[in-house]
Amino acid sequence: MPEQLDLFSSLAPTPFEKGMAASAKAAAKWSPDQVRQVDDAIAACRKFQPEFTADDIWSRLPKGFPVTKGLAARLNAAANRGLIMATDRTRKSTRTDDHGHGQRLTIWRSL
Repeated sequence: MPEQLDLFSSLAPTPFEKGMAASAKAAAKWSPDQVRQVDDAIAACRKFQPEFTADDIWSRLPKGFPVTKGLAARLNAAANRGLIMATDRTRKSTRTDDHGHGQRLTIWRSL
């Protein structure tokens, strides 16, 4: 009997899937303690702010904390645990450091 072709196994990843894979890889560069610090910053935003962006999280991390694209992976992990939810709105970044490029940031809702 001929083998059935799985049409979905050969599909290229979507841009979102590529971005999330890159974010997870970047988050893996953080030490376990740094991941805990990021998760604690997300928890603090969730506790004290009904809505927040990545800028709010970065502001709660120590000066000199390694900046990676890994924050998206930690935000999505929190969303998958039902702690926060992405809104359909964005806000322009207000960070003025080397990584503050005025990009559009997702507004997250605390649950």
